[in-house]
Amino acid sequence: MALNVNIPVAPENEYYQIREIPGKGYGCIALQPIERGTRILEDDPLLIIPFAHYLKSDIEKAFAELTSEQKKLYLSLHSSHGQDPRKWPSKIADNIYPRERQRIEEQHAARTTDQPSLLSIFQTNCMEMKDGAAVFPQAARFNHCCNPNACFTWNDKIGKETIHIMNHVVAGDEITISYCDMIHDKPSRTYELKHYGFVCDCRACADESDETTFAHESAERRFKLLELDRETKFLRGSRLNEGAKQENFASKLLQMAVLHQREGDFTPRLAVIYLDIALVCEVKGDLRMAEMAAVKAVEIKKNCQGTDFPTFAKYIDFLDRIRRKLAMQRP
Repeated sequence: MALNVNIPVAPENEYYQIREIPGKGYGCIALQPIERGTRILEDDPLLIIPFAHYLKSDIEKAFAELTSEQKKLYLSLHSSHGQDPRKWPSKIADNIYPRERQRIEEQHAARTTDQPSLLSIFQTNCMEMKDGAAVFPQAARFNHCCNPNACFTWNDKIGKETIHIMNHVVAGDEITISYCDMIHDKPSRTYELKHYGFVCDCRACADESDETTFAHESAERRFKLLELDRETKFLRGSRLNEGAKQENFASKLLQMAVLHQREGDFTPRLAVIYLDIALVCEVKGDLRMAEMAAVKAVEIKKNCQGTDFPTFAKYIDFLDRIRRKLAMQRP
């Protein structure tokens, strides 16, 4: 069976088309200026693995259940096979369970063999979906950037993977998403991207030693974000009330929000930070500041995931609660 034989074509839409990009294969190019918050894609899952630790046989079983057209579409996706095995560990620890050892060996073979396979295609293109992962044939066409202009999310309410523009693009720009955590440092990102078989050369991955470059500024921001995350993560969520009592806690959250925005990271993580700021301000009785932060949280949540996202209503409910409290304070 021939693999990867089709030239990719984007679904009919007004926002982008798939074009060949020298040195990068194919990518998604904007057809017009697109503002932050625009949903440019809703994509159905093609091949679903409902659990995280999958074997080669799991992929083969799911593939066998596809229609002939679906199989053709799956086989047209990129595969990151052909990697140098010397760049990967040569041994597996002795205490690894047999099934996990099998998984590691199969996935290693898929990425280092000289031919694409069903497994190598899945590894290259899958995105998280509930407790497992799935291949979304159109979302898979978007290339990676460590400083992207779009973000992706599984929307369980509509049963689709969505892509939203999170930083304004102009006609001719490539629309990109991040395959790895946007606050990770360059060595961590480089390791994560090995899975996909390429070394990123985006502006965040350029020479960090040159203090005039975006890469240097980005590295400093990400370092500070990781520092602040370590200082605050155990005082958020169910322990936020305790965090609110800590000196400079709200200030640290605000610093994180500013750094994420300077990095161009308008993902759901930023919405959560603003919601936490609003909650802390509510605990402290600063309802005006709570309202401002909640408005920001709602705006970012809407822009990166949409008003139909399952947890969006929680943000609206919180904002309404703050506004009701404010109204009760007025004479």
